[in-house]
Amino acid sequence: MRWQIALLVLVGMIALLMPGMPQFAGAQAATTLIQGLGEEPDNLDPQRTTRFHSLVVLSYVAEPLFTLDKNYKVVPLLAQSHEWSADRKTLKVTLKPELFFHNGAPVTSADVKATFERYITVSPLSSYMRPRTGGIVGMDTPDARTIIFRFGQPKPLAMISDLSDAHTGILPASFIASTPSADIGIRALIGTGPYIFKEWVPGDRIVMERFDRYRWGPAFSPNRGPASFQRLVFRVVPEDATMTAEVAAGNVDLTFDVTPSGLQQLRANPNVTVMQAPSFSVQYLVLNMERWFFQSTKVRQAIAHSIDKEAIARAAWLGVGRPLEGLISEATIGFWPPVRGYAYKYDVERAKQLFAEAGWRAGPDGILRRDGERFEVTLVTFSNVDQWRRAGIVVQSQLRQVGIDVKVETAEVGAAYDRARAGTFDVGVFRNTWWLGQPYLNFLTHSTNIPVSNFSRWANPELDKLLETAGSAVDDDERDQALNRVQRIIVESAVWVPLVSNTSLLAAKKSVGGLEVLASHPWWPPHLRALALTRK
Repeated sequence: MRWQIALLVLVGMIALLMPGMPQFAGAQAATTLIQGLGEEPDNLDPQRTTRFHSLVVLSYVAEPLFTLDKNYKVVPLLAQSHEWSADRKTLKVTLKPELFFHNGAPVTSADVKATFERYITVSPLSSYMRPRTGGIVGMDTPDARTIIFRFGQPKPLAMISDLSDAHTGILPASFIASTPSADIGIRALIGTGPYIFKEWVPGDRIVMERFDRYRWGPAFSPNRGPASFQRLVFRVVPEDATMTAEVAAGNVDLTFDVTPSGLQQLRANPNVTVMQAPSFSVQYLVLNMERWFFQSTKVRQAIAHSIDKEAIARAAWLGVGRPLEGLISEATIGFWPPVRGYAYKYDVERAKQLFAEAGWRAGPDGILRRDGERFEVTLVTFSNVDQWRRAGIVVQSQLRQVGIDVKVETAEVGAAYDRARAGTFDVGVFRNTWWLGQPYLNFLTHSTNIPVSNFSRWANPELDKLLETAGSAVDDDERDQALNRVQRIIVESAVWVPLVSNTSLLAAKKSVGGLEVLASHPWWPPHLRALALTRK
């Protein structure tokens, strides 16, 4: 018997040492889900990050008070019930009983208060809820399960935006008080989600363990907890070709970072399931309005007329993406269909005419000149995401056709956003993702978000006022009309040029179950993916 045990141990050690072997094999694989992550998070701090992949990962750990079902209806998550005052300035939230953090402590109203105090202080996404914008001016905790939010003005979108957003994931008050802010989401994170944060090896993996006490998933979830998989490993695979190869080889169980270029290859693999779903993630061109040549409305309009979005959808997205007329997509709450009528159509001759009217003339090399200045710009986009890199190259070609000399400079996603915030670019091809129009457009275009997320550095008082009305008016029609006007101003300004609405692609091993749930609509809350996924 001893020699049999020794042989089994030896075989196991050899298997672990063999090159090319998956990190998790045999019996362990049945309880482990390996998810490929195409971009490494900057951090997993719910209140500090603005990156989508960070949001996806941290959502498995930290949960908000509410969540959204497939019809974007607000439903309780950590909350059991809520009640608005008649003037819509006070919101009373009652927590569910028997809620626990990963450290075993019960969730109380004091934790909710501490989390929102931190959120409105440190989060770049909290402008809607800050006191100076009529947001949270006070919070009362009359008992352990009751939190009362007091607003300076009506905040009708509070529940569908901030209170249902993973960026307000509830953390223990004691954890917030005792942990340096720089360590939260890097070295430690404690929440209530289906998984417990265990380890982050930069550039390699993020490891989580199942939270066995989890039982409070929403009623619409196919599983209210705990999750099926004991262990969840996010493998960081930033190169598109490598991700495709890893999925094809079976070394990754699941990824939402399928590229259009890898789509056909994975579809042909009998061991892989590939699905598509609508997406509210968008790709857009933004002009840095601190550059003198973009101060002319006619120049910006000419650039907008120079962009062939169909060509970008074909070349950069290989036909998977769709041309985008406004800065939010059809899948986003608040999309205004008539905005299509205000979008600038691809028209090279009209573009050249507008450049001439703005005083620009082609030089001997075909590049536009004005007052001795040559029209040269630097375009920044992502180096490690094929669709954005290719889109930058297509835009470069299209602008060269009308006389603008474009130098494309690529950088990893985080570095590209750092340049955008620093203003060290002329033109950028970027992306953003949000399910709700008002906070999304506020994030991208309101002057208070310069330079954190309003990379254009364009302050427009009319736009600011309309965004504020769209976020605070109690009357539904007034809010809708303000948001519609916002969408028109953005398109007509040509400070931002919408490019492509993305399509969400998912690839997984045939042995992974629950995929139909995840692909059923654009925004299946990421932490609920953990509850839906199973091993067949």
